[in-house]
Amino acid sequence: MKKLALFVILLSLLTAACTGSRTDTTPSVTASLTLPPSATPSFTITPRLPTFTATLFVFEGSLTIKVNVRSGPGIGYDSLGQLDAGEKVRILARDTPGTWYLIIYPADSRERGWVAAQYVTLEAGTEIPVFATSTPAGPAGRVIQRLNVRTGPGVSFDTIGLLEVGVQVSLTGKNPTASWFQIDFPTGPGGHGWVTAQYIQTDSSTGLPVLDDYGAVVTPGAGGTPSAPILAPTPTTGPAPADGDSLLHPAITITFSSEGTGQFVYSSQVSAPDGDTEDWLQFTPYAVTGTKARLNLSLACTGNGLLTVEIWQAGLLLSGWGSLVCGDHGKPIQLAVGREYTLHITPIARSALQLVSYTITVRNQP
Repeated sequence: MKKLALFVILLSLLTAACTGSRTDTTPSVTASLTLPPSATPSFTITPRLPTFTATLFVFEGSLTIKVNVRSGPGIGYDSLGQLDAGEKVRILARDTPGTWYLIIYPADSRERGWVAAQYVTLEAGTEIPVFATSTPAGPAGRVIQRLNVRTGPGVSFDTIGLLEVGVQVSLTGKNPTASWFQIDFPTGPGGHGWVTAQYIQTDSSTGLPVLDDYGAVVTPGAGGTPSAPILAPTPTTGPAPADGDSLLHPAITITFSSEGTGQFVYSSQVSAPDGDTEDWLQFTPYAVTGTKARLNLSLACTGNGLLTVEIWQAGLLLSGWGSLVCGDHGKPIQLAVGREYTLHITPIARSALQLVSYTITVRNQP
């Protein structure tokens, strides 16, 4: 009985101990969380925009000879440097006639340059896209033959640039005889230049303002008296500025045909013993029948000297064709069909400076 009583007492003590322990270790936490009305969460979603990588179509070619890289599509543009024969070039586009390629220069840069297409070898079947140019606003014209840009309306004015076939130009005026057009030309005096009208294809010349040699509008009804003159471009007094053409890089290249070009007229200047001492003009004659083409040559000159005109073919001086001197008009000659011929025009050197402005006309008879 005593053992039972002792057991009951021990059980009571253990129960009390367990109950107290549970009360001590269980915390009572009262939390009050009040959210203000503005506490509603707001989300700003930033969309992930797709990233685009521009695909630059580049065509690879290799050079057959050492060439100049120029700032524009023509030998009249500044040389940016040279590339050696065998070097690879990365081509982006070509000019309209396909005679010059726009390349990445220097390599692996964002810069550009132009090289002569005839010295670049491409994989067979490669088609280079045409370099896109912006369309001028207002009266416009299209260049149909490579030509000089001058500071005034005449061949006695300085040459300030060259325009390639297919280039679109903005027309801003014309001389009183409409034989020269003034155009937008950023590097020219006042942002303008002058080109001979015969090589500009346009239907917008009628409404152009008539300008004098200084670029001032001719006052209507004043007998051609110009308005107040501005700073005038000065005609070249010599020596003639060098244009960089040669036998391998003629100033123009013309192919005559029955459906296309039947003649060309070229105006320029040469001087001796200093300045631009020679011009080279290349052409290929045709004939409807037979192996001989019939041509007529004319040469008009101004200045204080005379000219010598030679014809070269396949790198050799041609003999037996006759001669062409200042004042000749419609001189007949015959040349083989389908061959490239190059006119070489030089002033006759004397002790004093000789400066000659000339216009040569070559007409291929049908």
